[in-house]
Amino acid sequence: MKKYYFWHWDESTGNEIDHWGTSDWYFEIGEDGYVSKQLEIFASGDALYYGDDHIEDKFGMLSEGKFELLGEGEKEITQSEFNTVFKKTKFNNVPNAI
Repeated sequence: MKKYYFWHWDESTGNEIDHWGTSDWYFEIGEDGYVSKQLEIFASGDALYYGDDHIEDKFGMLSEGKFELLGEGEKEITQSEFNTVFKKTKFNNVPNAI
């Protein structure tokens, strides 16, 4: 059974997209414990998508290794909540993410 998590990162990236501001991260975790989809939505409205079908690009990459809770603000969410965000978001790096 897949799990879904939300996490707010209260810092900017420190790189060329630093001006996008802070970000909200959404994770879909597969039964194997690895991240299968990752959504990064920034305060500026910009957004990035990573998944098994788009692992890496000039902005970043899909989280590596098994997903681990940091214990600092992660919140488990429903599949429906994740899918709502996924469907309504236009991603800068993958315009037609499915």
